[in-house]
Amino acid sequence: MPKRTRDVPDSLAIGLESRPDSERSLRRWVRTYAGLRIPHRAVCRGHQSPWRFFADVFLKRPPVALVLGPRGGGKSYLSALETHLTSRFDPNHGTRLLGGSLAQSQQAHEALAQLARDDPALEKLTESRAIYVNGAEVRVLAASPTSVRGPHVPSLKLDEVDEIDPDCRDAALGMCMNRGKMSASVLMTSTWHRVDGPMSKLIERARAGEFPFYSFCIFEVLQRCPEERSGEKLEKCPECPLVSWCHEDRDDDPLNRPKAKRATGHYGIDSLIQKARVVSHRTFEADYLCRGPKADGLWFAEFDPVVNVCKSAEYDPSWPVHLAVDSGVYTGAVFFQVVPKPTPTGMVDEVHVFAEYLQDNTPAEHDARAILEVARQHCNGRIAIASTDPAGNSRTPIGPTVLGEYERGGLKNLQCWPSGASVTDGLALVESFLRPADGGTRLLVHPRCEDTIRAFQHYRRAKRNGQWTDQPEDPQHPHEDLLDALRGGLRLRYPEGRCPPPTMNRIPARNVF
Repeated sequence: MPKRTRDVPDSLAIGLESRPDSERSLRRWVRTYAGLRIPHRAVCRGHQSPWRFFADVFLKRPPVALVLGPRGGGKSYLSALETHLTSRFDPNHGTRLLGGSLAQSQQAHEALAQLARDDPALEKLTESRAIYVNGAEVRVLAASPTSVRGPHVPSLKLDEVDEIDPDCRDAALGMCMNRGKMSASVLMTSTWHRVDGPMSKLIERARAGEFPFYSFCIFEVLQRCPEERSGEKLEKCPECPLVSWCHEDRDDDPLNRPKAKRATGHYGIDSLIQKARVVSHRTFEADYLCRGPKADGLWFAEFDPVVNVCKSAEYDPSWPVHLAVDSGVYTGAVFFQVVPKPTPTGMVDEVHVFAEYLQDNTPAEHDARAILEVARQHCNGRIAIASTDPAGNSRTPIGPTVLGEYERGGLKNLQCWPSGASVTDGLALVESFLRPADGGTRLLVHPRCEDTIRAFQHYRRAKRNGQWTDQPEDPQHPHEDLLDALRGGLRLRYPEGRCPPPTMNRIPARNVF
């Protein structure tokens, strides 16, 4: 973010000593005092502008708010600006800053120091504290269990929350309480670094409606692309390494402009192009486009909820239903159909996963009844082929086979998956539908199948001696049970693997002269 304007003319200073109480007065204060024009329009589908989260946190003070933003996008700076504004205008207000480490906490404090250093409202500034003339105080916390159990304050800022230990984070939340007329407010900001980490879980909770969630990417804070780079009619755009991302939502704009032509931010486009040239595709999309964590070690790194999650995967009575069940500590089951689709090179099969079942530590007979109830709800009870792991037919020392228990629960005529195939081969079969080499996708998951979607996003490879292997990280994880069920069901459907569609029409040999 650009530094604030140090000298404010008297004619513009009128009103700076009154607490902004509307978006208009807040925008005027920020522009006059800090010299900032915070972007107030999102340019990417599904995103919010940086201004939206900043204004809401200051004016509405939600009890909890979560912000996902890119590296260098200014989320920490805007959090510091909101902290300074609140402290400046609210006597005796207390704020605590907590990062994933003491260094990260101090970085947030440094952003505050840049804003407040020359403000007469500030009385004292040290490396870990800011004290205001009106008695307000901002203090940096170390990321330790003892430091987060201090006095109660109404404002808590958690910076890079994906790096904060959840126990430490939850302990810090206990510090934030109403004080006088000032309601308690927690602001959590972060990029998204870790697969299935703290940020993943917080985003799930926010999307479920537990608290407000704001997300923006580097395009929301990008400087506008100049005509000398793009060309008058965008004729130079194909030469730019950002073109695929920049042009993808053009139909959302009434003037059909790419994102960089709508942007009004501070981040230099040359800097972003440099990042695109030196970091991996995954890292760029994770750190700058906020499309999920880097996915190091993910088995299905190409799984994209935008592409692979679709309501068109719904049950179609025209095609047979496959049910595949994997037993274990968790019992996972998936319902899918294989639907032929025409392409320029011939018919291809498309896999539609439309229902699921996942439960732990329940009797097999109970699982069978519950699975049949899922079938009744989502495909009128129609199951053409039901299959399971051949290990389910082995008698245990303490009782009957799992297959026998399934039959008692009404789930009968289960076929066993082909034996002898490796886990790797089965997962490769799933992957061949997920993102075939010819582009597009041949695997769709219905949005209701949340556990299966999560399994695709988080199923990881094991790491041995610093190297990723072709073995699952945790064979007992629930992600493994759902994807094991899918790979087993597909192995039964394709015992010899997938065969490419014929590229020429076949005719009987007797017709060849």
